[in-house]
Amino acid sequence: MNKFFNYVVLAALVSFSHSASAIWFEATGQAVINNGNKPLARQEATQEAIKQALLFSGASVTSVQRMAQGLLQDDRFEVRASGEVSNIELINETYNGDIVTVSIRADIFPQDTQCLAADYKKNIVTAWLPMSNRHQATIGNIFDIGKPMAGVIKESFNRYARYSHINHVEPFYFSPNMPDIERKAMDMARKKQAQFVLLNEIENLSVDIPEDKYVDYLTFWDNESAVRNIAIHTKLIDGATGELLMDNVFRGEAEWPFDRFETLDVNSGKLWRSNFGAGIKRVVQNIVQEVDERLSCLPAYGRIIQVSNNQLSANMGSAQGVKQGDQLKIFQMRQFFNVDGSPHYQYEIHPTTVQVARVFHDHAILRPVGAVPLANIQPNDFVVRQ
Repeated sequence: MNKFFNYVVLAALVSFSHSASAIWFEATGQAVINNGNKPLARQEATQEAIKQALLFSGASVTSVQRMAQGLLQDDRFEVRASGEVSNIELINETYNGDIVTVSIRADIFPQDTQCLAADYKKNIVTAWLPMSNRHQATIGNIFDIGKPMAGVIKESFNRYARYSHINHVEPFYFSPNMPDIERKAMDMARKKQAQFVLLNEIENLSVDIPEDKYVDYLTFWDNESAVRNIAIHTKLIDGATGELLMDNVFRGEAEWPFDRFETLDVNSGKLWRSNFGAGIKRVVQNIVQEVDERLSCLPAYGRIIQVSNNQLSANMGSAQGVKQGDQLKIFQMRQFFNVDGSPHYQYEIHPTTVQVARVFHDHAILRPVGAVPLANIQPNDFVVRQ
């Protein structure tokens, strides 16, 4: 039986260079060596170390997967949000049994500007992932893999995202290519008290067989592992306005180590601990990273869910970073149309400032500053940090 790949995340260590403008960040990553494949394990350990250094520094890279033998192909690559990496050095590489440990040092130049809007995390709702080419699921009989994949996406947001999190997974298939998707996404956001809607569809799970192996298709599966493609179409939609914020296809590939006639349980550890399961998780991490960066500088707002006795309840709590004493503004969003029928939105700000009196995991109690009466406020109005 194959051993399965696994990340081991270690804490990043910080050291400062002699330069006044650059900061060196050191970090360590580990990976399990599967089937003696040391180069792949070295690559994954290096990728994890780089990710830890960047998260610790507050920077966020566009990609950490451009690897060659475990090192980045480029001497320089872009970092969004708060910094730029100009150099990465390999400090140490050790092997202990089937574990490889890689330590790197990254030279990060922080930018002066930061996103004040990133104080609170943004609520996202998502759903199960349908398959656009269901016949591709025949190998492995993994027709329902879109259900656990939604859970993998939610778990990855909880683990890796800095500016957003998924507060709910709808238990049904929801394609980003459905007709009237904007209105349906807005309905979903309103019902589940979310600010954004993330919709995904599995576009490709085909199995590649080398051309010279097609004539000997049956014996190929007996002697070699196949490669399975992974492609996920992702749309990110503003739950209040229906605006399309992102429309990307994320791709990858991974070894399919199972027999061609084997039926896999889509919820089993056997599948998710395999190289194929690890490949899906890598693609999902890219989705999380891209979505999180798109939302990083957008303001986080919540909806008012109850008005009672001159106090409000809003659907933002400690999970979003809300703290007792925070001051918020109330606003209403109204839609209107111009002469050509295009929708526009008008924001009406309430004159009263409210303060967080009590905080719970997923909601907070708000009271007006100065004990002034709260008038003309109703559920589904919005609150935003002042």
